[in-house]
Amino acid sequence: MELTMSTIVIQDLYNNPKSEFSLTTEEVSWYGSILFVFHPTGSFLSGFLQERFGRKRCMVLANVPSIFGWIMLYYTHSVVSLYASTVLMGLSIGFSEAPILSYVGEITEPRHRGTMASLATTAGMIGMLLIYILGYFFEWRIVALLSTLCPITCICLVMLIPESPLWLIANGKNEKAKKSLCWLRGWVKPEMVKAELLELIRYNEVSGTRNGKVKIEKNNISSKLAQLLDPAVYRPFRLVMIVFFISYIVCLLPSKPYFSQIMNEVGLSEDRSLLFVIFAVLQNIGCIILVLSVKHLGKRFLAVMSVSINTILLILFGLYIMALKNGYTESTPWIPTMILSGISLFGTSISTLPWMLVSEIFPNKSRGVAAGSCAALSYLLMFILTKSYLIVEINLTLEYTMLLFGGIGIFGLVYLYFYLPETEKKTLLEIEEYFK
Repeated sequence: MELTMSTIVIQDLYNNPKSEFSLTTEEVSWYGSILFVFHPTGSFLSGFLQERFGRKRCMVLANVPSIFGWIMLYYTHSVVSLYASTVLMGLSIGFSEAPILSYVGEITEPRHRGTMASLATTAGMIGMLLIYILGYFFEWRIVALLSTLCPITCICLVMLIPESPLWLIANGKNEKAKKSLCWLRGWVKPEMVKAELLELIRYNEVSGTRNGKVKIEKNNISSKLAQLLDPAVYRPFRLVMIVFFISYIVCLLPSKPYFSQIMNEVGLSEDRSLLFVIFAVLQNIGCIILVLSVKHLGKRFLAVMSVSINTILLILFGLYIMALKNGYTESTPWIPTMILSGISLFGTSISTLPWMLVSEIFPNKSRGVAAGSCAALSYLLMFILTKSYLIVEINLTLEYTMLLFGGIGIFGLVYLYFYLPETEKKTLLEIEEYFK
């Protein structure tokens, strides 16, 4: 919801003399991207704090700045307070990513991990759809006020779930881990989870070791960051960051804050709010398809297919705009509508993939700091791409920007084909051994 809110606000305030205050092109550029500047701060903090205080406490804490951010957005009367509300939302999103992904990766069985990790992204897509629906019916201030209920509800619901059993084991709380596992497997008796508990204890002992030797690490920030240089951490870290870059480009995420301007340029100026809802619905349909199919088709196949289709659509979009500007064709609204709809529908798999990988690809002893660092750098990358998008489009024009994105998609397709392993139905230890 927080990721999408800027689109609703920009649509109402961009160069609008009738509003209480309006946003210039430069202010829109900052407002659309400043959210991603403060994500890394929250992500880095949560990466360290979740190891000390647990996944559950960090998931609760992540909602606090979100509550204040939504309230401040409702009462904002200037560009400065608008930026301030976005800063709080950015901290909230960044702080939530690592503990959520670590928690999902640790509580699920291998056969369900892909489905559960994709459900986490599906929740995000539902939030985007909800914001677009609310934006269609209400003014942006009312949307902000109603959205305040979301983090409050989240805190109440997270309080009902148990702590990650793997985190409890890592902190010597095996009895609590047993109770947590009983709850997570359907309120079963301890005898039913005994084998899985022993397997988790063994994994905790073996994870992060080399040739059977345990590496003794000091529990401070410098030693935690030094873990990122371990090949067992660095190799998956590099893979995830490249996949993030590919997914951002082929899903047109850097252009999301400026989607209203893009739609104007391709003749979709009417019913933009309705189109936003349609695109969000298609993203949710894509998520549902992903949830139902990832167990059968695997992450690798879905990712390669997603990048292939979106790359073709981006190139077609660029060629259509080129033909439109050169007078080779008349404005045909259904063509860009179908292309953007296809990008929304098929981009779900690749946009979800890096978050799935973050939840399962790192060794247990480094998962917190590695997941937090991954989330932090991914948002820093998103900020750079979003902030520079307008500069690229102004210099290359929209059609050549889309062709550039398509070219990057071709590079991404080749990279994924040769370097992306299949992790579906693999245990955490099997995945760790692959990268060793």
